[in-house]
Amino acid sequence: MEMARFGNSALHLTASKQVSLNVRHSIRPVSSVFNFVGRGETGMRNFFDRSLIILVFAAFSQMSSANTDLLNSSSLAASCDCMANYSPAGQLHVPCVSVPNASDGSTTVYDVKLNKQTDSFTFDLDMGSVVKSRFGEKVADTVLVKGQFYTVDEENRWAEAVAIEDGTIVYVGSMEGIKSYIGKKTEVIDLKGKFAMPSFVESHLHPLSNSYAYLFQAALFDLSTTEEYIKAIREFAEKHPDMEGIMGAGFERTLYDAVGPRKELLDAIDSERPIGIISRDIHSLWVNSKALEMAGITKDTPDPKGGVIAREPKTGEPSGLLQEHAAMSLAWELFPSPTKEDYKTALLWIQEWLNREGITTAHDAWLEFDPNFYGAYDELALDAKLTVRFRGSWYIDPTGNYLNEIRKGINLAKRFKHPHFQAYSFKFLADNILEEETALLLEPYTHRPDFYGIKNWEDADLAKAFAKVDKAGYQIHVHVIGDGATKYTVDALEKVQEMNGKSDSRHSFAHLQMARQEDVIRMGDLGISAHMSTYWMIMDEGFDNFYLPYLGSKRANNTYPHKSLFDAGVNVTVASDFITSEFDLMTAIYNGMERKSTEGNANQLPPANERVSLEEMLKAATINGAYANFLEDEVGSIKVGKKADIVVLSKNLFKIDTEEIPNVEIKMTFFEGKRVY
Repeated sequence: MEMARFGNSALHLTASKQVSLNVRHSIRPVSSVFNFVGRGETGMRNFFDRSLIILVFAAFSQMSSANTDLLNSSSLAASCDCMANYSPAGQLHVPCVSVPNASDGSTTVYDVKLNKQTDSFTFDLDMGSVVKSRFGEKVADTVLVKGQFYTVDEENRWAEAVAIEDGTIVYVGSMEGIKSYIGKKTEVIDLKGKFAMPSFVESHLHPLSNSYAYLFQAALFDLSTTEEYIKAIREFAEKHPDMEGIMGAGFERTLYDAVGPRKELLDAIDSERPIGIISRDIHSLWVNSKALEMAGITKDTPDPKGGVIAREPKTGEPSGLLQEHAAMSLAWELFPSPTKEDYKTALLWIQEWLNREGITTAHDAWLEFDPNFYGAYDELALDAKLTVRFRGSWYIDPTGNYLNEIRKGINLAKRFKHPHFQAYSFKFLADNILEEETALLLEPYTHRPDFYGIKNWEDADLAKAFAKVDKAGYQIHVHVIGDGATKYTVDALEKVQEMNGKSDSRHSFAHLQMARQEDVIRMGDLGISAHMSTYWMIMDEGFDNFYLPYLGSKRANNTYPHKSLFDAGVNVTVASDFITSEFDLMTAIYNGMERKSTEGNANQLPPANERVSLEEMLKAATINGAYANFLEDEVGSIKVGKKADIVVLSKNLFKIDTEEIPNVEIKMTFFEGKRVY
């Protein structure tokens, strides 16, 4: 006897006498599924088998009274035509459960989810997830015809037409085969020979915090000189005379020396109110003298652990730049906090931008423990206003009570079950960035022979934090830049695997600017995903101004492993780190293939053997990103039973010269069958 809950009521049933479930094709091995969540719990294998049966019964019991007699029949048989999936958030998902209709011979297909209850073997049926399709009638809501569909499905790589019903793909194949799915009310969209593929997955960016900056702060992102910055900040300050503090974002750190932009530039704008401007790379805060005064930062203030207070070389006085989160946070409270409504406005704005670029799944790599921040995501998801499927990582501060923060993140993660917003991952900063001389290196900085950078976590603390997240069945997402950070983070993950055992955890690294080959191989062995910002795999002013003088020629010419990651079995994805780079998948694909800029310096970033193929880049931007977010059964390829997330491009990427790829346009974007661009 098992229980399926519905709101405040509960349904008890003996499943074996009600519904028999014949599961066809591939279901992920039970041992690996339940080793990931609830490691060591007894009876999980039997529970998994029974849960599939209960899931079918529970879904139908809520559909209509007409189903009651059918459900009471001992002869009812249902089948699952696609992979069942158990997510790290505790959600059991069977995308396409087929049930025959004895009265007319048709088949109804249900897409259903069950959410595991805390500390029990009880699942709640997510009624909001139940989708049914009239497969027996073969009538689709929408069909896309006369296209060149690159499906990213190894079994069926190319197709001419796709049928969509209730947001789910029900047919992929030829023009001849699509005909039976077209009814009187079916919307037929003629692609006129255009290239189509799965829509893109953005695996690491900061959409909410940066879209808020665009709309509600002094936005400098589209400017390029100090003079333009000062003009824009002054205009913003004058337009908001009642603001207690002036906040902005988007200055380019590479325009300035190691000490950064000076406080005096901001003092000339307003000396009575604090001013704080976040750099485009999000790793430093430019402040005026008033902000330093109010934060109590003086010549005698020591650098906080993990951060740097930039100082004038001759006097030692704070220059006006706070480097890295530990130092930046000294001034956070001086500035107004965003409201939930402002965050919601910003999120709706950024998702339109994402859709224009063909993106329908995105991972916010820095979720704040702020009810307004995560509440904006959750409320818009529940109100069915999101056209991007968001996943997120809770930021864990190494200087605070990190175990308590992890517990808080786990409790919050259990609350968010909507398919358009879930947050089962935890973000760690192993080090920082080379531009601020805060990336952790194995060998000293060339211009500072006794300095290796900043190590944000002690080995024991990092291993303890990782172990807690991993044992609870959640995901680890780590910012890694220097080769020293790569090594000690891989070391920590190996220790965690020794302690907790191997599991389908899919922990990940973001950026990975420097890594020894032996650490790349270890990453592959650990099953790590690498969210690579191919936008940075170019020769630009950063290479000449920072990488060469800070690393020396040998190391500077051996950054950003890429092909070697694929070859080592690492699951490689695409990430913009927005707003560090603006998401533009055609540029990202080109950069990954050629390792050179689309404008300015046309030289190739060494080493040339780290270039990857078009097919590898397309997988990184689709199915690999889906896999990294435990969504490969729902999106990432054009396949029957998956969500109809599709992008249409102006040209076939396989039939044009590589140099043309950056100019290819996004023509249409579909999110769960709905055209959103």
